[in-house]
Amino acid sequence: MRKILCIIAMCIIALSCTTGKQVPIEQLEELTEDIRVNHKDYSVADWKRAYASYKQIASDMEEYSYSTEEMKRIGELEGECIGYFMNSAFNSLDGLKNEVDGFFEGLNEAIKK
Repeated sequence: MRKILCIIAMCIIALSCTTGKQVPIEQLEELTEDIRVNHKDYSVADWKRAYASYKQIASDMEEYSYSTEEMKRIGELEGECIGYFMNSAFNSLDGLKNEVDGFFEGLNEAIKK
């Protein structure tokens, strides 16, 4: 009986660990979706809140080990968030977005040659 209770306890602990590490991924998915849907209406305060959330989620993820598949998903979500953050920053600085766009167009042309 004691062995059965120990096995049940170990299963519960294992399941809770798996669930715990999924929470930051789910939070990152929710944040990414919110940014994707609402970014055009974001104020400066909204961007600061979103970035603070992103930093907290990234910090929380450091507590866990993730599989290759999970890391790929995390990378996709982080890439999308960072893209929106960068786009917002470029748009807030007069002309910088156009200059950066031009830079990458020129770089792309040079690489093609």
